[in-house]
Amino acid sequence: MKKNLIIILIAIIILLGLGIWAVNKKGNKISSISPSPSLITQVIYICNDNKTINAVFYKGEIKPVKPGEPPIPTGSVKITLSDGRNLELPQTISADGGRYANSDESFVFWSKGDNALVLENNVEKDYVGCVVANK
Repeated sequence: MKKNLIIILIAIIILLGLGIWAVNKKGNKISSISPSPSLITQVIYICNDNKTINAVFYKGEIKPVKPGEPPIPTGSVKITLSDGRNLELPQTISADGGRYANSDESFVFWSKGDNALVLENNVEKDYVGCVVANK
């Protein structure tokens, strides 16, 4: 009788240990996945010549910096231009407003308040005078 009780207790301890190990292993997999950006807002801008920009803004994870260092922007924007182009741009450092650019900065999308600006090769040419559509 005592022998059976000892065997049952050992089996329970082994099962508990396996369960704890499995939960920890699953938890580690979840924590190793970087958090996905969270939606901030979606805005439609109307520009001259009835051109439009549909912008979906995302907040990235906060990255700590040392005192005196500039912040590290981690947000992004997905834009759809009325000419059919779709771009996903990471946020870059800006003194004012939200600035987003591709890696070589040949395409820059800048938003401030109710206005937006698109620079292609440092020239504002196709999307000019952009303002938020009806709020």
